[in-house]
Amino acid sequence: MSGIVGRVSTGLLLFASLAIPSWGAEEIAGSIKTASGGAVVVRGTQTLPASGGMHLFINDVLRTAADGHLGAILQDGTGIGLGPNTELKIDTFLFEPANGKLGLVLRLARGVIAYFSGKIAKLAPGAVTVETPVGVIGLRGTRLAVSIEGAQ
Repeated sequence: MSGIVGRVSTGLLLFASLAIPSWGAEEIAGSIKTASGGAVVVRGTQTLPASGGMHLFINDVLRTAADGHLGAILQDGTGIGLGPNTELKIDTFLFEPANGKLGLVLRLARGVIAYFSGKIAKLAPGAVTVETPVGVIGLRGTRLAVSIEGAQ
């Protein structure tokens, strides 16, 4: 009888581990350095208050309100600053220089972003883009500020 209980317990433990949100196993794309005012991270169906030290993952959406500001650093040293009323998604982050795998795609839906290139842009010019509702900006080792007005 104890063999059946052990197998059932093991099965339940395995099932419970599958229910844990998958972002915990993902590679960290970066982290928030500063957050003030209304600033949140939308991760899947959760909206989390943004705070210094919070890890960021691929597909996270960074969102600020009218009084919000947010600063983040990605694993390759890329710096991102968001102004008020901004929405930015980390669509792609690939930083494996030893394997030649480098890429960064940020999707700016609206608002103001300041960008400072990290190692991805320096090692693979053309591997970094910022997509906006009106066009795509290719970044090749630079600093950039963009403002996109859009629906709130």
